[in-house]
Amino acid sequence: MTRWQTIYHPKIPAKIDIPEKDLASLFFDSVEKDGKLPFLFFQGKMTTYEESGKIVKKLANSLKDLGVKKGDRVAILMANCPQFVFSYLSTLYLGGVITAISPLASAKELVFQLKDSGSKVLITLDLFLDRIRPIRRNTKLKHVIVSSVADGLSPLKGFLYKNLIARKNPKPGKDELIYKELVKNGAEKDINAKIKPKEDLVALQYTGGTTGTPKGAMLTHYNLVSQAIVLDNWMEWIGGKIPGVQDNSIASLPLSHIFGLTTAFIWPMSVSGSISLVPDPRQLEVIMKTVEKNKIHFFMAVPTLYQKIAEHPKVSDYDWSSLRCGISGGSTLHTSVMDNFERKTGALLVEGYGLSEASPVTHVNPVDVKLRSIGIGLPIQNTQAKIIDINTGEDIPEEFDDDGLTKEGELLVKGPQVMKGYWKNPEETANVFTSDGWLKTGDVVRMNEQGFFTIVDRLKDCIFTSGYQVWPLEVESALIDHPDISIAAVIPFKDESLNEVIKAVLIAAEGAPEHDHATLKAYCKTVLAPYKVPKEFEYRKEIPLSPVGKVLRRPLREEAATKVKASSK
Repeated sequence: MTRWQTIYHPKIPAKIDIPEKDLASLFFDSVEKDGKLPFLFFQGKMTTYEESGKIVKKLANSLKDLGVKKGDRVAILMANCPQFVFSYLSTLYLGGVITAISPLASAKELVFQLKDSGSKVLITLDLFLDRIRPIRRNTKLKHVIVSSVADGLSPLKGFLYKNLIARKNPKPGKDELIYKELVKNGAEKDINAKIKPKEDLVALQYTGGTTGTPKGAMLTHYNLVSQAIVLDNWMEWIGGKIPGVQDNSIASLPLSHIFGLTTAFIWPMSVSGSISLVPDPRQLEVIMKTVEKNKIHFFMAVPTLYQKIAEHPKVSDYDWSSLRCGISGGSTLHTSVMDNFERKTGALLVEGYGLSEASPVTHVNPVDVKLRSIGIGLPIQNTQAKIIDINTGEDIPEEFDDDGLTKEGELLVKGPQVMKGYWKNPEETANVFTSDGWLKTGDVVRMNEQGFFTIVDRLKDCIFTSGYQVWPLEVESALIDHPDISIAAVIPFKDESLNEVIKAVLIAAEGAPEHDHATLKAYCKTVLAPYKVPKEFEYRKEIPLSPVGKVLRRPLREEAATKVKASSK
């Protein structure tokens, strides 16, 4: 038994048997058992499992009539809405492979993902047609299927939306198919795609490209089924399922992102839970109203969203008593954010960790206020984890310093949630796996004596300055602890002598002043070693963020490098 397994709740076994089922079967199990229960809530409209099952079959048969067959790639470009969910499930039922595209993707990213995946069909909203039409000829798309937000609304709201809000939206052309008609005219027949869960793909989940060219992680049915079962069992920390009460989740994370897909869609669906879909996570009052109205139990989000909610002037006006827990991921959850959210809402918030290549979850903290720790928590059931030396590649022994921590090193994981590899990219696949099958995460971590892991930083983001090794995350954490700083991004920067120094790009907290360099340096010297103190500080109104709100350092590094090149000419 590992160190972390000794911490597990008595009802959480170290290993769980994962059935070899496909995801569509999980969905139709819920349809059969709990057909009358709500499945989706969207803008005031509720759709039951039974109603959803009929839509999924009809759309799947229409896709089949269009020539989509097992193994074909189908792209989805949509915000969170019922049509995204139905398109996803219909494709899986047919044996197809989904590649979900972020609504924030640039034209270049759209073309790359559609071409690299070899997508045959794109299902999208009319909102995005002006972005799709100019690039369609550069792809292998045979069909573009167009829906409207109105298709997910009640008849009255749909009418008002089309006639008041969406009047200027592009209309489907002759070479584009209408989603609503495919659902209406599709046969409600069973399809047996003869899926092999451990072999057949659910998705090509493209990495965010935060470290370079995006790569399509090949995720199988077994990968995602294992996540759903393990995550559900993890909730035994808070008593598991409440008898006679449906689990209610909110999907404010984009379902095109693996964190939102697995935790806010696949897991709730697998246990006949309800999902409240939020198309725009910037609408904080919509989220808070939804939590109160739909009595949300589980809220998965990124730290920036929890922070914004906690700082919202109306947060205390809403009833948060139904919320059993929030799980944060995507980037580091700072103590100040966790404390503020819990104080304002009364809900428990814990941090977890994952990556696209692992479907994504590998670590979560105990959902227990007495046992949770600062950091990413414990490896979940069925998951192996180890730390290797970043220079030698050798396993780091479980020896602990005076602070009760191991030496820092790269985190490696193994488990049923780990991808098959990268799509059409054997070289990168070989680079990310060891010869004995461990996935190299690229994250530097430490472990304590109880088996809790803490992220030090991304391996590639280490800054070498004055002969020292500095991890940006440590400096960012120190800066964010200052009450007048909301967001910090720390990057390397070449000074006038072309030596690598540390630069901090900051966003001031709401209503807080922008401090001068001397004040910021004086503060940093009280919380950081001298060589870790940034030499340069810059305030901005915005910092690049990923679709789920993670600070992106790479664009800032590239911008800094461009400035250095320009000044040296």
